[in-house]
Amino acid sequence: MKGIACGFTANIDAKASLDGKLLEKLRSRCESESEPPTPKRPGMYLHSWTDLAGAVEWNMRAGRGGEYIVTSERMLRELRGLADWTWSVGGTGLQAARAAAAAGCPAMVNVPAWTAEYDFLLNDEGLEEARGNGKEAPVHYILEYNRNGRANRIILRGTGEFAGGLIAPEFAARLKGLADRFRALLVSGYNAADSPEEAADLIGEQVRFLRSLGSHPIPVHLELAAFFSREEQLGVIRRFKPLVRSVGCNEDEMAELLGLEGALLKLPDAELLDRLGEARIRLGVRNLIVHTHPFAVCVSDGEARKWEPALGGGIRFAAARAATGRFCTAEEIEAIASGLPPNARGVRLAGAAAGMRHICVVPALEVKQVVGTIGLGDTFAAGLLAFAPGLDD
Repeated sequence: MKGIACGFTANIDAKASLDGKLLEKLRSRCESESEPPTPKRPGMYLHSWTDLAGAVEWNMRAGRGGEYIVTSERMLRELRGLADWTWSVGGTGLQAARAAAAAGCPAMVNVPAWTAEYDFLLNDEGLEEARGNGKEAPVHYILEYNRNGRANRIILRGTGEFAGGLIAPEFAARLKGLADRFRALLVSGYNAADSPEEAADLIGEQVRFLRSLGSHPIPVHLELAAFFSREEQLGVIRRFKPLVRSVGCNEDEMAELLGLEGALLKLPDAELLDRLGEARIRLGVRNLIVHTHPFAVCVSDGEARKWEPALGGGIRFAAARAATGRFCTAEEIEAIASGLPPNARGVRLAGAAAGMRHICVVPALEVKQVVGTIGLGDTFAAGLLAFAPGLDD
């Protein structure tokens, strides 16, 4: 069975529940500062406890998730002492690789900075690590919360995570030498930067690597992530689109790309499908994959229906992880998915798109008791690529 290659980020996640007690601790840290926290839309950088508490409250009120850079190492050290954290592996590349390996799909993952902590956190059969240097692995602090029955999370990270570069030489060598082992390559991590200038360096590194594959054809999937601005996100897509077969994003990222004032899912069904179709054309990508709470959709320049098994694979992988809070085997995924009902709006949209050649919609599965939200998008990507169309398609 062909596997998937996953790049380029890997880190350690520290997870805690954002309950009233922790929220009060964050607010109390602002008492020594001149201004109380105000829940206004935050920027990417958090320089003080006032910034941090304000960002948390804004996201909770908006019912959104977000990722922010905490510029003070002292704040991150103090944050570690404010909660009982659960430790696990993180990063889009490593999360997707673990999800694939647990389900029986062989996976190779790029680990830019290997440290001893990974020895205790990684024990999956079928997972092949291509290791970079031995500097300390980055830690992301993840605050999970629930609003109106919808789970979400806020990610806080430090600066200078991958200043020495992302791609491990071992990963590059194995991929070029053994390309026929892999059915797809996941590309991510261009946002693991502290500034647009540093991001440009990471993007340049990835683009050069993809070009170097040349005579080693592997279908490439680019997974988008929160970035500095809409204009810079569009610039990322322009750089990568000649080198990738598909581009994936979640509903919040799609709303930003479309320039919407409100949420993507607030659009009426017909308008939603029209806007997604227009988005693929405007972005100039071959296959646009959008994964949302009620559905997953592929908008293609060809026959979108060929992506239906992949969309279904992503949905089943993500649903099983949401229901259990962990990476699941293939047997567990199928058992859990078979007992979950499809989302009603997803069913409706799938019916509306049934006669459209360029759009395929697959309803999401309703998980009534969500155990965890961390890594669901990455887990979706693993299922998507495990069942993605081959080069012949």
